[in-house]
Amino acid sequence: MNVASGELVRRDRHYFLYRALAPLKRFLDDCEVVEVSVNRPGEVYVERLGADHMEHHRLPELTGAEIVNIGERVAATTNQFVSASNPLLSAALPSGERIQIILAPAAPDGGALSIRKHRVSELTLEDYRDSGALDHVAVSRRGMNETDRRLAGLLGEDDIFGFIHAAIKNRVSILISGGTSTGKTTFLNACLRAVPQHERIITLEDTRELAPTQPNTVHLVASRGEQGKAQVTLQSLLEASLRMRPDRLLVGEVRGTEAFAFLRAVNTGHPGSMSTVHADTPLGAYEQLAMMVMQSGLSSAYPKADLISYIRSVIPIVIQLRREGGRRGVSEILFAREPATTS
Repeated sequence: MNVASGELVRRDRHYFLYRALAPLKRFLDDCEVVEVSVNRPGEVYVERLGADHMEHHRLPELTGAEIVNIGERVAATTNQFVSASNPLLSAALPSGERIQIILAPAAPDGGALSIRKHRVSELTLEDYRDSGALDHVAVSRRGMNETDRRLAGLLGEDDIFGFIHAAIKNRVSILISGGTSTGKTTFLNACLRAVPQHERIITLEDTRELAPTQPNTVHLVASRGEQGKAQVTLQSLLEASLRMRPDRLLVGEVRGTEAFAFLRAVNTGHPGSMSTVHADTPLGAYEQLAMMVMQSGLSSAYPKADLISYIRSVIPIVIQLRREGGRRGVSEILFAREPATTS
């Protein structure tokens, strides 16, 4: 992609857009870069072909005002509108790259954006074999893969710490359940600290309480439109976050219609995601999510039992918290992928 340069003349109809994108020019012009992500002003993360994780670059010239300017220029080019009261924008650049922009207050650190560069590679199965892409494949037998069998073994040994740590490391999605004041957010933060530091995390909350230590993190906050703020739902943020290359999604609490969007997000390439829910038992947590999905009207055609089965397959671990006296802790764990029995 060729962005702003001295050779561009002012009568170019996309001149102002490419001038706004000038701070990102070297990454957009690099054919090895496939994703450019800005989490906040002054820094950018880029993903290169074949790299294990994204690389960080400081970019002091990319201020909060410049992020807003990029959003406004993209909106003008695509006949859309973006502002503090309408902070989400999804579009395609004239040269084909997909861009997602989230402005404050939905991205309270000063705005965020991701640009996905379109690249078509003509590969054969032999290319996959020779590059090692087929060397580390988890083989599922009777519904359980190697990770599932290891997790079941840890539970069988009553190694609860080892089970939770292995589930997080191996990117198995987790739902943290509990009643009021049982420490769900505190425990979710503890789990978040066990996530590898190189992963890209997107948090989604009504009130900012999650505190990831991973440097490649984007914080998104929903609002109900009071006091002149934008009306941005968790569901709309979830949909936008899928275009920002997350490794994991962390939803502070699932309460309503966003439940279906969260489940779909987890099930479309974001394993290891986590959230909390108000419920008194692990089975009750699955029931709660099923009710939320049904109330959204998106899955009214499906029987409740089928929804619960789907939810168990997407989020196979429920960690139940309980408060007894002044002590909070884990009271029960449900691992939905039971070992297969042999006859």
